[in-house]
Amino acid sequence: MKEIILTVVVGLLLTVAGLFIEKCYFEKDSCPITSAEQVKISESTADKTVNNTSDKKNASFKINYLYRDAGQGEPQSFNNPNLLKGDILKTGDTYKIIFQPPAKQHVYIFRIDSANKISRLFPTTDFSNAAKKNVNPVKKGKKYFVPAKNWSFKLEGATGKETIYTIVSDKPDKILEQQYTTMLAQQADYTNKQRRISRKEWHNAMKKRGVKNKFLKEDSIPIKWKEGDQKLSAALLKLQNICDGCVNIVHFKHQ
Repeated sequence: MKEIILTVVVGLLLTVAGLFIEKCYFEKDSCPITSAEQVKISESTADKTVNNTSDKKNASFKINYLYRDAGQGEPQSFNNPNLLKGDILKTGDTYKIIFQPPAKQHVYIFRIDSANKISRLFPTTDFSNAAKKNVNPVKKGKKYFVPAKNWSFKLEGATGKETIYTIVSDKPDKILEQQYTTMLAQQADYTNKQRRISRKEWHNAMKKRGVKNKFLKEDSIPIKWKEGDQKLSAALLKLQNICDGCVNIVHFKHQ
C-alpha cells in the first residue's frame, strides 16, 4: 500500500514540475527563476550603465593656449597656472586659444592685461578679425579658434603680468556678465591704482568659482590650420575636473 501511495505522490510531483518548467519555457515573464542567460544580460546592462555614467562624468573640456615667437614658427603652449614659473611672452609675439567642448555649453574667456584692463575674448565681436561663429552656446565637439582660425592676437603696449580666465557653464552666466559690465564701467574712469584694486577684486571673485583643474596631454590627432601662408598644427589638452561655472586661470609675463 505504501509503495502505491509513494508512486502516486512521485507521479504528481513530476507532473507539477513538468507543468512548471513548461510555463517557464513558454512564459518567461511569469517565471520566478532567473536563468544564467538572464543573469548575464542583467550584469552586462549594469556594466553598460556604469560605463556611460563614468564616461559622462569624465568628459573633458579640451583647450590649448598657444603663442608664436614674433608670429613665426610652430605654436607653443603657455598654460602654466603658476605665475612664478609662468611663461614669458614678448612684445610682437602672437597668441591664440583653441578649445573644443564635450557638450553644448556656454564658454566665457576674459583677459586682464598689464595695464589692468579687462577685455572679453569669447564670445565677442569687439575685434575686427574675430570669428562671427564665436558665440554662445558653443556646440558639442566643434573646434573654436579665438580670435579666429586664420588670425591671432598680437602683444603690444605696456608690459607686465597678464591673466586669462576661461569659465565653462551649462547655462548663461548672468552673474559673470554683470561682473564684467561693472568692471568695464569702473576701468573707464579709474586711475592705475584703482584699476589694480578692481583687478584684485575680479581675481578673488574668479578664484571663489573653483580652480582645481589640471591639464592632461591629449592623444588625438593635432588640429591643423593656416595663418597667411604658414601651415600650423597643435594638439589640444584635456582640462580635467572643470565643473559647471568653474574657472581655469592662466598667467604669463609680457616683456
